Order: sequence, then C-alpha cells, then structure tokens
Amino acid sequence: MTRRRKRVPGGEESDRPLAVTVYRSPEEVQSSLPEDLVRWRDQVEIRVRPAAGDKGTELSAQPTGDVSRHELRLALRRAKAVLEAGEVVKPDTAPTHPGPMGKVLQLVTNRAGGGGRL
Repeated sequence: MTRRRKRVPGGEESDRPLAVTVYRSPEEVQSSLPEDLVRWRDQVEIRVRPAAGDKGTELSAQPTGDVSRHELRLALRRAKAVLEAGEVVKPDTAPTHPGPMGKVLQLVTNRAGGGGRL
C-alpha cells in the first residue's frame, strides 16, 4: 500500500513540517537560531529536538502564516549551514554550456537558491 501525500497547487506538500538535521546539540541550536528563522517566529512553528540515533539536532519548521514553503526550505538550509559552518557557503558558479543541459543545470541551481545565470 502506497501512502499518498497531500499536495497543494504548485506541487508543495501542505501538512508535513520541513526539517534538517544539524550536527550540534539541541541547546546550541536553540540558543543560536539564525536570523532567517527568528524573523518569522510569529508565522512559523519551529521545533528543536534531538535527532534520531544521537546524530545531532532535528530542526523542523512548519508555516502557520504567510511564509511560503519554498522560502522556509531555503531558510532552513541557510540555518543549517550557519549553525554547522558559521556561514552560508555559496556554490561556485555553475559551468556554462551552450547546449540544453547547460540551461537545465542553471535552472536547477537557481531554483535551489544558488547563483547561476541565464
């Protein structure tokens, strides 16, 4: 039996929180949440709890206000980077290729929140 996820227009799941695992203790994560998440505290439900298997901390968030899931997903990725590395590491510019695969790579990089140009 396959479990089907509820989707909203635009293809985003609506009922599941977004989550990342951060290689830090729950106390460290709770005391130093990055600004990207703190600024939406009144529009997002944020949970910090130990990750399964003693693998750090699970940081999850679910929009309760006007924050899009895409923006929240990017904010969680940036929060993970800041908590683990101290900064958001920017990817090198995507290699440019004049063919169709080069354009696909640039679109995927842009959508994921990276640089790239078209």
